[in-house]
Amino acid sequence: MASSRLPVFACVLAVASAAAAADSGEVVSYLDSLQSFTASFTQQRFDEDGELLETLAGEAYIERPGRFRWAYGEPYVQLIVSDGATLWIYDEDLEQVTVNSVTETGAGSPAALLGRESDVAAHYAITALPAADDGYAWYRLESKEATSDFSAIALGFADGEVRAMRLTDNLGQLTALSFDDVTRNEDVDDALFHFAPPAGVDVVQGAMP
Repeated sequence: MASSRLPVFACVLAVASAAAAADSGEVVSYLDSLQSFTASFTQQRFDEDGELLETLAGEAYIERPGRFRWAYGEPYVQLIVSDGATLWIYDEDLEQVTVNSVTETGAGSPAALLGRESDVAAHYAITALPAADDGYAWYRLESKEATSDFSAIALGFADGEVRAMRLTDNLGQLTALSFDDVTRNEDVDDALFHFAPPAGVDVVQGAMP
């Protein structure tokens, strides 16, 4: 269960790295100013035929450089937490914690948009999309890296904040996210980026996917 969530989470980091912009230059400029991002979220995953596979909900806390807490609360409890050096994945139902050493993320990956300094324009072709009827201003970020897990990322903005995201992977599956109660560049409790395994759970050493 944990491994299927990680690529999606890495892409969500990209969402927290941008804001409404008239062109790609302003998107990149805002990314450079980002320090932290918190929000509640709803996540839906669709197969290549458009069939809904699952709906999840939770809370996201992100702080540069590379610190995050991605907490799923519905329909099950799962935590993905990193202090920038160690990554913990806790599955409550499985009573298991997987511990990974955080390694350098590829420059062309979505995680790099938040986790470290990256020339976004050098790794993504950024295009403003035609106006949609959902009220969002959409921008498409298409990776220039052949090894990227995702063929495209679409960011949706409203009221000066990122509010939605669509991720299309190389198998044609779509993950759609919406964000509420967004705050950015405010202090985030340092304790949120540390994790101590609960007593009695299995602790497994893993490797970053």
